Amino acid sequence: MIIDMHAHIVPEGFPTRGTRTSGDGWPLMLAQDSGNADLMIGGKKFRTFRDTAWNPTKRLDDLPNIGMDKQVLSPLPELLMYHLDPRDGADLATHLNEAIAGMVKERPDAYYGLGTAPLQDVGLAIAELERIKQLGLLGVEVRSNVEGANLGDERFRPFFRQAEVLDLSIFVHAYGSTVTDRLPGLPEDAINHLGFPIECGLAGASLIWDGVLTECPKLRVCMSHGGGVLTQMLARGDTLYRTREAVAKLLPEPPMDYARRMYYDDLAWNVPTLRYLIDSMGASQVTIGTDYSGASVRTITPADEFDALGLSEAEREQISSANALRFLGVE
Repeated sequence: MIIDMHAHIVPEGFPTRGTRTSGDGWPLMLAQDSGNADLMIGGKKFRTFRDTAWNPTKRLDDLPNIGMDKQVLSPLPELLMYHLDPRDGADLATHLNEAIAGMVKERPDAYYGLGTAPLQDVGLAIAELERIKQLGLLGVEVRSNVEGANLGDERFRPFFRQAEVLDLSIFVHAYGSTVTDRLPGLPEDAINHLGFPIECGLAGASLIWDGVLTECPKLRVCMSHGGGVLTQMLARGDTLYRTREAVAKLLPEPPMDYARRMYYDDLAWNVPTLRYLIDSMGASQVTIGTDYSGASVRTITPADEFDALGLSEAEREQISSANALRFLGVE
C-alpha cells in the first residue's frame, strides 16, 4: 500500500463574499461547462482545476494513474490565507475543514484529512483546532511562515501546545518566500523553485532553534518537499552545537536529534538528494508525496525510486505507508 502524504484539495465552491472585510481577497470558484472550475484569488484567475480536486469518488478513480492507493488530504496552500481579516480567515478555515471532513467521510477507505487554522489570530486558530478534532481530522497544515513571521515565534507557541494536547499532527508546507527581494527580476515560478527549499529549511530550523520541539516533545511534524535545505543547514549547526559551549546552551539536545523526530515527504526532486535525506534522518522518517491537486508533480514512480535508492523491503514498507500512519497517529 502506498499512501500519498502530500496531496491537496480545492473545494467546489466558497461561501459568498458579500460584505466581507477581505473584499476581493476572498476566494471564488467559477464553474465551467466542462466540469472544471477556475480558482479566483484577488480578482484574478489562479489556476483551473479538474473536479478531482473536490470530488472524492472521481479523485479515487484517478489515484491508480499516479501510482497511489490512499491520500492524506490537505488544503491547497494558496488557500491558507493568513492575510485575510481574522474573522474571514476563521470562516474560510472552517469551510475548508468541513470540505475535507466530508471527503474523508464519503470515502474513509481512501482518505485521511488534515485541516487548516487562521494563524493570523492565535485565539481563533486554537478554537479551530478544537473543531478539527471534532470533525475527525488528524492534524493541520500550516504555511512555512505567517506573513513573514517564523513558526517558532512565541506568539504561535500556544497553538502548537494545543495541537500537541489534542494529538494533532502538523504538516508544514512551503509558501510565501521571504527571500524574493534577494532574487529581483525572476519570474514567480523561478522564485518558488528557489525560495521553497529555503522556506522549508527556515521553517524547520525555527521549530528547532526557537524551542517549539523542545517545549512540545510529543508534537508530530512533517516538512514538505523533503524539508528543503534543512538537512544541509543543520549539519553545520549540529557541529557547532557539539564544539561550542555558547551554541550548546541554546538547546537541551543537538539540533539534528530534533530534526530526526520530524517527518519529511520524498519530494526532493532527485535520487541523490533523497538518499542524503534518508541517510541523515532515517528511512523511518520519510513518506511519499505527489503535491497532487489534480495532477502529480512526481518525476519517478515510488517503485523506481525505491530501486534507485537500493531500499530494503522493510524500508520500502516504512516509506510507502507505515511512516505516514505513524505521523498521523493512526499506526
